[in-house]
Amino acid sequence: MTDNRQAFIDGLHQIADFLAEHPEVPLPYLGGDIRAGIPRHCLPIYLVSGPQREDLAVIAKAMGSASKVVDPDGDRFYVTRRFGAITLAASASRDEVCERVVVGTKEVTREVPDPAALAAVPKVSVTEVIEQVEWRCSPLLKPASDALQFVEVPS
Repeated sequence: MTDNRQAFIDGLHQIADFLAEHPEVPLPYLGGDIRAGIPRHCLPIYLVSGPQREDLAVIAKAMGSASKVVDPDGDRFYVTRRFGAITLAASASRDEVCERVVVGTKEVTREVPDPAALAAVPKVSVTEVIEQVEWRCSPLLKPASDALQFVEVPS
């Protein structure tokens, strides 16, 4: 087992212990995708390079009993397994795992702007005021007026 892998696993144990010891701390949002049917408490594994299909097959085999989910609105294919209230979801690009097959066609009519009319519309210059901002964040455990830290965020 690599040092990074063991450090990650140890960190998960430490987070679990911390949450068990501090019930006043809300549970973390783990990044589910409701549209794809992936629950809120989801720990994702994103495969984005390499042999995604083969890597996903290795994960699915390790999971044993797993569910398959194809995101109908996105471009991901998921293999999921529940561990208590947490779902482990490994995903790969749908086009790396699935074959796209056209099973029919349908004709739809939509309204779009007339390109000739748009070309005839003149362009004008507009001057506007853009706010330049910075965030002043005081330490959380001190009153806001005690000490300010300045963090510049590009607009």
